[in-house]
Amino acid sequence: MLGKQSGQRGFGDLEAASRLSAGHFLRKIDSQIDWRPFEKLLAPLYHPTQGRPSHPPLVMFKALLLQQWYGLSDPGLEEAIGDRLSFQRFLGLSLSERVPDETRICRFRNRLAEENLGARLFALLEEQLAAQGLIVRRGSLIDATLIKAQTRPTPKGEPNPDPEADWTRRGKDGHFGYKAHLNVDQGSDLLRRVGLSAASEAESHLFEGMVRGDEAAVFADGAYAKDARKKALRGRGVFCGIINRAWRYRPISEKQKRRNKFFSRVRRAVERVIGTLKCRYGLARCRYVGRQRNLNHLWLMGMCYNLKKMLVLQGVS
Repeated sequence: MLGKQSGQRGFGDLEAASRLSAGHFLRKIDSQIDWRPFEKLLAPLYHPTQGRPSHPPLVMFKALLLQQWYGLSDPGLEEAIGDRLSFQRFLGLSLSERVPDETRICRFRNRLAEENLGARLFALLEEQLAAQGLIVRRGSLIDATLIKAQTRPTPKGEPNPDPEADWTRRGKDGHFGYKAHLNVDQGSDLLRRVGLSAASEAESHLFEGMVRGDEAAVFADGAYAKDARKKALRGRGVFCGIINRAWRYRPISEKQKRRNKFFSRVRRAVERVIGTLKCRYGLARCRYVGRQRNLNHLWLMGMCYNLKKMLVLQGVS
């Protein structure tokens, strides 16, 4: 492992660890995941000989997961790691080790975004969830939702606080920010893919990128309705559950209306996932400025959601 070694424990650490219940949420997560592939992927972020010794990248990565689960700021995360035995055990830190400070936490998160590692880390977790038989692949539920930018737009004539965010209309009101795109596994409600675009871009803009290719069906709302898209899915042997949309000179039939009701019931699960992410994980508003940093954060959010969902599916939550 590169950088400073963690986990060298004395008698005090063993005594402290014994006070932590075996049923604690973080202990359950730690016991179900093999962190070695993550450690291997993250290792090149730190040079083996240059710079001051720091906490291993895996420690910093797991700290970002803690931050997401518990809704902490960088200073709050530093303080919580120093105060909570459960956090220290999850990170593999001994009682005598210095905890990561807020500056290192921020720098590490920026490095993840710069190296665009969010998607690759998410894929490593998906491999383990698939190996456990938790991903059903019966169908993909695809949808998008608006999220507010981290900063509000300034008056005309002043620089845009987030040049990559944009305006769109939601009902009678305007919305400034981004649009998060999600693929949810039908049957397990696990996230399989996420994407981020400016709010002004059409929902269907990232549709092809959201489709995994191994699902038996795809369900989506009428915003994704396009004859060529439906034909392409059916040509690959994928059941097309995109809701039929009426056009000005082409109303939908009674049969299509019945199919739409069925499709709507199936895809309702993706709306529940979106609600969970907004209410419990802070998806309602971007945490950072810039698409890449927010996309990296969205991948981390997806990992945290999937890890908690994993325990539910395993019946150990």
